[in-house]
Amino acid sequence: MGICKLSRRSGTAKLTASTVAGSAGAEGEVLTAQSSGTGEGDWRIIDLWSDEASPWEARLVWSGGGGAQRVALLNVPKCTRVCVHATMLQIFGSNLSISANIQARAAIADGQCDTENQWTVRGGISQVASPTNVDVVPPPWAKFVRLELSDDNLLATAFVELLDVNATTRGRYAASQQPAPGAPIGDAATVRCVLPAGTYSYRVVFLLHL
Repeated sequence: MGICKLSRRSGTAKLTASTVAGSAGAEGEVLTAQSSGTGEGDWRIIDLWSDEASPWEARLVWSGGGGAQRVALLNVPKCTRVCVHATMLQIFGSNLSISANIQARAAIADGQCDTENQWTVRGGISQVASPTNVDVVPPPWAKFVRLELSDDNLLATAFVELLDVNATTRGRYAASQQPAPGAPIGDAATVRCVLPAGTYSYRVVFLLHL
């Protein structure tokens, strides 16, 4: 374990409030940690939270054993945990609140455990007279996706479509009949949300196998 010792085990950053409701604020660096040795790395358990118990978004970058860097985008609702095999770790955060700054924190321990996380894309429809399509690219490590609307009366007229790399629709689900925990991503290159007429907010939630 000595050759895999990290230069830092915890970090914090003040994340300024977002200027746009529904969008994340400016990104800040929460933690950068590097192994002091030349080994193949080790399993790292990373806890993410904020002092205010306020949701934020994290971008995790890591590499292990001299391999290429990997990236994951995560929601941090109040706190969350993720486990990766790494010699180098960087964690960046963005505030979701438009009214308050938050203190985001990260802590790393050596060890391995199963974790699952989520990543959310938010949006809104304002006085649309006819259905509209919104295309979302699945984030890294996405396994399932589900569509949610602020007006549940519209769910029966909203759909989730899974398009392959050639823009061919391979799956289609009514939002009111989505399987649990969501539609399987499989080899989909694009998630197309077919949204009904009206005025409402929506979110596209990806369950990550990470």
